Amino acid sequence: MVRIPACHAGGRGFEPRPFRHFSLYLLSKSMLHLSGFRLSDKNTPIHEKVEIGLLLALVGGFLDVYSFLCYDGVFANAQTGNMVLLGVSLIDGDYINFFQYLVPILAFSLGILITDFLVKYLSGYVFIGVLITEIIILFIIAFLPKNIPHVIVTSAISFMCSIQIGSFRKICGAPYTSTMCTGNLRSAMELLFAYLTQREIGSLKLCLRYLTIIITFCLGAAFGAFCVQIWDHKAVLVCCILFSILLIFMIRDLIFIRKKQQQLRDFIDDAKQQVIK
Repeated sequence: MVRIPACHAGGRGFEPRPFRHFSLYLLSKSMLHLSGFRLSDKNTPIHEKVEIGLLLALVGGFLDVYSFLCYDGVFANAQTGNMVLLGVSLIDGDYINFFQYLVPILAFSLGILITDFLVKYLSGYVFIGVLITEIIILFIIAFLPKNIPHVIVTSAISFMCSIQIGSFRKICGAPYTSTMCTGNLRSAMELLFAYLTQREIGSLKLCLRYLTIIITFCLGAAFGAFCVQIWDHKAVLVCCILFSILLIFMIRDLIFIRKKQQQLRDFIDDAKQQVIK
C-alpha cells in the first residue's frame, strides 16, 4: 500500500497504486475502442488491405499482357511460362531465345532474395520503398528506345514483379499473389470445397475474395491489352499512375497510424503524470 494524499485519492486516505494503474489502462483501452482505433490490427495491416491487393492484382494482369505483347511473348510476372520456353529453346538449339528467357528468371530470383533481406531489416517501410521502386522502373521503361534489347526490359519488369510478390504476400491475413492466378485459384477452390462440405461461411467469404482478385487480374489483362493497342510500349505509364494511387493510400494510412500512436503515447504519459501527482 502507498500513502496518497486525500486530494488525489478522491477523499480516501489509502488506495492501492497497482489498482489505479490498472484502472487507467482500462480507461485508455475503452477510449480507443470507442474511437474505433486499434493500435495493432494484426488482421488488416496497411499492406494487406483489400483495396491495396485489388489494385496490385489489376497492375499484375496489366503488366503480364504488356510484356507479352510488347516484348517477344515473354511473361515477366510468372516464370513458369518462361521456364517452359527455356526448355523448348534449349532443345531447338535456339540459344538467343534461351538467353532471352533465362535472364528474366534470374532477375526474378534476385528480386526475391533482395526483398526478403529488406523485409527483415526495414520492416513496414519496405512496402513504400517497393512502390517507389516500381514507379521509377516503369517510368524509365516507358521512355526507352524501341531498339533497345528486349531482354533488358523484360528482366527489369521481372525484377520489379518479384519484389512486389515478395513484399505484398497477404490480403487481410490470407496468403495470395498479385502477379499470377494459379495459387489464388487453388485457394479459392479449396475454400469453396470447405464451404460445400462443412457450410463454413468464413470459407465462402475467403473464396469470394480470391475470386475477386482473379477477376480483377483478368480485367487488368484486358485493360492492358486495350492500352497497348492505343499507346504501344508507353502504355506502361498507366501502371505508374495506379502505383502512385497505391503509394498515396499507404502513406496516408501510415501517417494516420503514426498520429494515433503518438496520441496514445501522450495519453499514457499524461496518465502516468496524474498517478505520480
